[in-house]
Amino acid sequence: MRHALIVSVWLALAVSPALADQGGDLYASGHYSEAVAWWKQASETSQDHEAQFRLGDYYESGVVEPENLPEAAKWYMLAAEGGHAGAQFAIGSFYEAGAGVEQSSEKAAFWYEKCASRNVANCQFNLGRLHGSEQSAAPDLVEAYKWYYLAAKNGFLEFDAQELVELAARLTSEQKREAVKRAVAFKPAS
Repeated sequence: MRHALIVSVWLALAVSPALADQGGDLYASGHYSEAVAWWKQASETSQDHEAQFRLGDYYESGVVEPENLPEAAKWYMLAAEGGHAGAQFAIGSFYEAGAGVEQSSEKAAFWYEKCASRNVANCQFNLGRLHGSEQSAAPDLVEAYKWYYLAAKNGFLEFDAQELVELAARLTSEQKREAVKRAVAFKPAS
């Protein structure tokens, strides 16, 4: 009994937030299976969301093993549910594309909203694109403009002002003012 307690305490101490970094070091040095084992251990014992995110990346990349999008989605979802912004973007992208999960614009918007509300520019851009899409179940051009505006303000490098210009042409002056008013009033979630 005492031995089991010592092992449990050792495992609790050994699996720390730094574990994902140790997994990253193993991965960088070419010890892929050991890195995956570290990340899985960190996920199982301490719900390390960074480790879960890295597992999602590992299975998505197809660099070491063949691409496994359902497995990547599983790990991204765990990390996203734990609040990892990168994983929220990734799982939103998976839902938007139907990659490893059933395609769902609503679920994509849900996850983009989670990280967009935390001021993540690429999530804000994708959320704006979804809100402004003519394929959207309920397009909201004012909300789309707001998210594009915030993405641009936050320095989204891939952002081509063309989207904002094209959207602006579809809005009235009053709608643009409302969108900018919403953007200015936006307060990132902590």
